[in-house]
Amino acid sequence: MRLASPASRDRIRFHIEACDLSWAIAASFIALALRDPALLEPGGFPAEIPAPYQFALLSTGCAILMIVGFRLSDHMGQFFSMRDAWAICAASACAVATSCVILFTFTRLEGVPRSTPLIFGLVLSAGIISSRVAMCVLHKDVQRERPRGSDEPAELRRVIVIGVDGFVSAAIKLTDCLSPRTTQIVAALDGRAFLAGRKIAGVSIVGGPRDIGAVIDEYAVHGVYVDQVWLSEDKGFLPSELVDEIISQCEARGVAIVGMSEALNLISSPPATSAADVDSGQKLEAPIYFEQKRLFEACVASLLFVLALPIALCVAYVVFLDVGAPILFWQQRIGRNGQKFLLYKFRTYRAPFDKNGRPVAEERRLSSIGRMIRATRLDEIPQLYNVILGHMSLIGPRPLLPHDQPDDPGRRLSVRPGVTGWAQINGGTAVTPEEKNALDVWYIKHASLRLDLEIAVGTLLVALTGEKLNGRAVDHAIGWYRREFASVAAFGPKAEEALRADSFEGFEEEYSV
Repeated sequence: MRLASPASRDRIRFHIEACDLSWAIAASFIALALRDPALLEPGGFPAEIPAPYQFALLSTGCAILMIVGFRLSDHMGQFFSMRDAWAICAASACAVATSCVILFTFTRLEGVPRSTPLIFGLVLSAGIISSRVAMCVLHKDVQRERPRGSDEPAELRRVIVIGVDGFVSAAIKLTDCLSPRTTQIVAALDGRAFLAGRKIAGVSIVGGPRDIGAVIDEYAVHGVYVDQVWLSEDKGFLPSELVDEIISQCEARGVAIVGMSEALNLISSPPATSAADVDSGQKLEAPIYFEQKRLFEACVASLLFVLALPIALCVAYVVFLDVGAPILFWQQRIGRNGQKFLLYKFRTYRAPFDKNGRPVAEERRLSSIGRMIRATRLDEIPQLYNVILGHMSLIGPRPLLPHDQPDDPGRRLSVRPGVTGWAQINGGTAVTPEEKNALDVWYIKHASLRLDLEIAVGTLLVALTGEKLNGRAVDHAIGWYRREFASVAAFGPKAEEALRADSFEGFEEEYSV
């Protein structure tokens, strides 16, 4: 999972590279020429624009718009990758679809063969990709001609890798790009016989894992002494007895054998202890109702996503005018069983740092428009996407940042977090973290269709009238939580008062199944 940059660092540059612009202009005309050169006859131009030229002008405009929208020119051609190729194909497909919809709406594509838009998309994709490949090849040629640094060691560390996969290929390329160069991978071994004699990133596959001793000895005969053997991270193809044999052959020759992650210092460090760590002993056994409502909520979220799309587009436009790009805000939150996920919202705050990296005063970050969007909960629309993916529910405990988790987060993390919940309609930001935790845990234990409908209606009322503290619900949740799990000290005198007053008598019956 790749993360977008923070809003302060993710400014969209509305620019387009010269080669991309050239292909956007030329692709439509090349497509017309490939389909039928007669289509390029000017006819009554400029008094009347022929249909093929209308197609060319509109397709060019759509292509430029998609190149800018998909930010293709932000990608560096000399480091072209398959991910970039997919982005180019997606932008071309959107350009074709947009131009076809517009032309079909107004002209029914009369005067233009129906295969021309498809040819245009293929030419546009192939042209931009070919320009990127050319830049990549040119960059590699320049790198080869660049003299190595004077501090490059006379003797490189020679390495043999065992196992062939994408990680090994990337490691070979990484060692080739080092300056000064310190490591050279001289050979690869793999247990799949059909790979023998082939190459991975320019390195020959010279045998199988059992041949490691013979290969080390043979390189020594040629004056190349192997210093290390790197073992691929995909060890599933190696039986344990074969691994032991490889280790013994390497030890007999004084050659160190290490895993590739260890050799490249990519081993993950132990996770830091935080309030978000879930103790399995603190979990609740969530009611079966939470599993039963998952399919229903996914369907409802999909329907709401479609129905809310026009509103979302309007909000996105207002956000763009108010706080600028990007229009979406993300944060990593803690979800069910402590799993982390990215939560999306429309941005309502201006970036905390200006373009020069200076902090922006807090009172200047939230505008009146942003305050209105937050009050009406319209900034939460993108979270329907989280519900569809299964990261969240429509109704449940609100997901919190790691540092906002209560001391015993396992109970509230026993279920998927929600777009809205019991704590949001009974106080929202007006309740303390401890009170919010008690409200959320109470909801988990008493969740039902009736209670979810109550929360849905309450959410609409909060969006229309604003947040209001429901002291009765808060006192009840605190008292109930104290009886079930915690000590009175966890909530202070308010819990004692709630227990003494018995202010929640009848509350349980009102909202339980």
